Amino acid sequence: MKFRPFLLALVLAAVAPAAQAQRHWFEAGPTPLRYEIAVTPNINAATFTGENTITIENDAPLTTVTMNALDLTVQRASIDNATVRADIDAEAQTLTLTPRRPLPAGRHTIRIAYSGKIYDDAYGLFRVEYQDHGQTKRAIATQFEPGDARRFAPMWDQPNRRAVFSLTVTAPADQFVVGNMPVSRTARLSGNRTRTTFADTPSMPSYLLFLAVGDFERVTRNVNGVELGVVMRRGEGHRAQDALDAGEQSLNYYTEYFGVPYPLPKLDMIGVPGAGGFGAMENWGAILYFDQYLLVDERSSVAERQNVFGIVAHEIAHQWFGDLVTMNWWDDLWLNEGFASWMAAKAIDHVHPDWRPWMTQLTDGTATAMALDARQGTHPIVQEINTIDDANLAFDTITYEKGLAVIRMIEAYVGEEDFRTGVRNYINAHRYSNARTEDLWAAIQGASGQPVLELAHSFTNQPGFPLLTATGGSCQRGGHADVNITQRRFAMDDSARTDERWSIPVVARHVGGGEPVRTLLEPNGAHTVTLACGAYLVNAGQSGFFRVKYDANNFNALTQRFSDLEGIDQLGLLLDYYAFGRSGDAPFTNYLDLVNAISADADPVIVMDTAASMSAFAAYTHDRPSAQAVRAYGRRILAPYFARVGWQPRPGDDANLTNMRATLITTLGDLGDEAVIAEARRRMQAASTDPAALPAAIRNATRTVYAANAAEGDFNALLAQARAESEFVEQRRLWLLLASVKDDALAQRMLQMALGDDIPRQIRPQVISVVSANHARMGWDFLVANRATIEAMLDPLQRLEFPTNIAAISGDPAMVDELARYSENFPEGSARDAVAAAQAQIRIRAETIRERMPAVEAWIAQHPAHGSGAGGGPARR
Repeated sequence: MKFRPFLLALVLAAVAPAAQAQRHWFEAGPTPLRYEIAVTPNINAATFTGENTITIENDAPLTTVTMNALDLTVQRASIDNATVRADIDAEAQTLTLTPRRPLPAGRHTIRIAYSGKIYDDAYGLFRVEYQDHGQTKRAIATQFEPGDARRFAPMWDQPNRRAVFSLTVTAPADQFVVGNMPVSRTARLSGNRTRTTFADTPSMPSYLLFLAVGDFERVTRNVNGVELGVVMRRGEGHRAQDALDAGEQSLNYYTEYFGVPYPLPKLDMIGVPGAGGFGAMENWGAILYFDQYLLVDERSSVAERQNVFGIVAHEIAHQWFGDLVTMNWWDDLWLNEGFASWMAAKAIDHVHPDWRPWMTQLTDGTATAMALDARQGTHPIVQEINTIDDANLAFDTITYEKGLAVIRMIEAYVGEEDFRTGVRNYINAHRYSNARTEDLWAAIQGASGQPVLELAHSFTNQPGFPLLTATGGSCQRGGHADVNITQRRFAMDDSARTDERWSIPVVARHVGGGEPVRTLLEPNGAHTVTLACGAYLVNAGQSGFFRVKYDANNFNALTQRFSDLEGIDQLGLLLDYYAFGRSGDAPFTNYLDLVNAISADADPVIVMDTAASMSAFAAYTHDRPSAQAVRAYGRRILAPYFARVGWQPRPGDDANLTNMRATLITTLGDLGDEAVIAEARRRMQAASTDPAALPAAIRNATRTVYAANAAEGDFNALLAQARAESEFVEQRRLWLLLASVKDDALAQRMLQMALGDDIPRQIRPQVISVVSANHARMGWDFLVANRATIEAMLDPLQRLEFPTNIAAISGDPAMVDELARYSENFPEGSARDAVAAAQAQIRIRAETIRERMPAVEAWIAQHPAHGSGAGGGPARR
């Protein structure tokens, strides 16, 4: 699953809080071998009927058979053609069948006739509504991860109960149906209906089962014998080319990397209009996407096209890592998600090396994971999961981004070839079955001969990450210097000032060149590395998941030789010292010294990252006397970079340069650059008669500046466009643009519209989130005042973490207690951890404003910008 970081979420209390310490799974009992599920949906009534024939095998007599079921009504049930009693426990989400006599050991056949619900949010069997040439249409699809297959049919709904699935659906004859496997047979029925049966799946976990029905079309391509398809709303086929290209390139790369061919005859990528707590889902052979993460057109930006490639690559990686081999239980979810995220970055680097994915990952992923991992509310990569609530919460930044970063670090330590050999051995040993984290590390250790288990345990089985302090380095006789390295946990608050220690692979290098020194730091004691005299780096290449603080002499030397560093090391140094400015480990002024050392021709990723910092400083000083001076400083830093690229896209601009231009437009507009705001307004007005005024490369950025600074007339014009637009992806863009408005009265108006019918149901939570990003207090008060209505809009991947995300935007210390009151009825366990993490973020933001920003304000007052600067990238708080 590809989660959306700005709207993480989870299921609302499915299990009583008192039971949270007990794992909710089936450890014993019968083994399901095969499901034959036949459903007939009634999309308008939002219901369906179903029949499920289950083949089980038990090695001991059974007096009852218990499986999962939720929101299902059982009409009749039998085992081996004998009627049985059926009892549903809604709280436990189970169905228990009781035969008249105990079932002997052996194989048995269960038959259940039942009915269920079609939901309006993205879980279980759900429906989406959209406009097509003035006609309202609906489609249905399924989303089962982690625990919603039980809403579709009674079954053992946990990842280590793999079984074969045969799926049959009866639907209107003019509708297109798609499942995990190709269609094996169809039958025309009365009432203009068709019964479609799909070929049997391989043995797989329940959460990968998939069905979609709608007015779809399908475009295909043969990729070495695999039928690769994109399924989307009829009439949208022209928008599938990028996804097909990304799918073909990913399939080819992964087939070669894993040494195992893609195991199914077809791979469909299905796009549906809508939104939820995720972007895409890796159902085996039938990957589900929301349209905006799959389809592009002439209006799509480079960033949107890159996003499509990245998400396609992530989901196709799952076809091996997650589908062919599945984690045994949700404790090891990171085996699915962290690995797929890492493989996607590998695929991008292979196909589009000019995108600089490892640099982008440092800013978009690793830095975000480190910020979370250094405060209260974090958790180990491998964590205890007891309930579906806990499992939903596990789809987070630690699982995805820290997981990715740790894998990259270990690959760099053992070497690419040995790492790949270990991965291939792991895949071959566990294909069509389940595995645990230990199995992967043991395979890589076996292939490399390196102490991978020890290293991996220290980074995956405990929270946090190291701060390395490097001192010494004075030149000795013979032209060498001894660098002393010590470690402790990096901390942003008191909860993280604990005694964890790590085995740490270090790559140290003299800035002047030469071979790097590779060593493994032991958990206890100091370590000495010998290098040539002069400036040095301890995390050369930035593959390590740790931060490095240097003594004053080496920091000053690195600042002076900043332009001699590789781009990725420049970025790593900037990210480290920005983090130290927030944590208090070093003054923020060190970071500002580095900003002044950035060259005019800096890598676009560095420019975009520094623009994020300028925006963050402006946000920290929003209500302070220094606000205008800090914003002006940010504009002065960024202006030379914008002069370098200008408004108009040019032939030969690469993807990152194009993104840098868009980021600078957005950031300068946010910092109050009147010339940028005026030009954005001019281009928006000109675009009504001259579409060339808004080329795709700057269209979103220009509209963002225009919308954020909109007066009532501008706002109403955009509102009219949003109401008139029928294409969902563009409709979503327009509503989120409107939500970004800075004007308080217009922002309040947007919030009120989120309670009405103007805005499509599934993007209303996103609208509230975007409004809250600029109006934290307003958004929170609106959520509290309309809690029941808003919670009813949220799918299970949103319901508990949505409020914590809204609250965490604030730097108001009072919000800590307000969130505590709001969350009083949250279940114990992971939900409480999410609340604690949000409260920690609020406290740290308040501390940054109160204790760190005065030094920044004083530095800015004393240092005019030097004509270089930086831009865009991920938001920082």
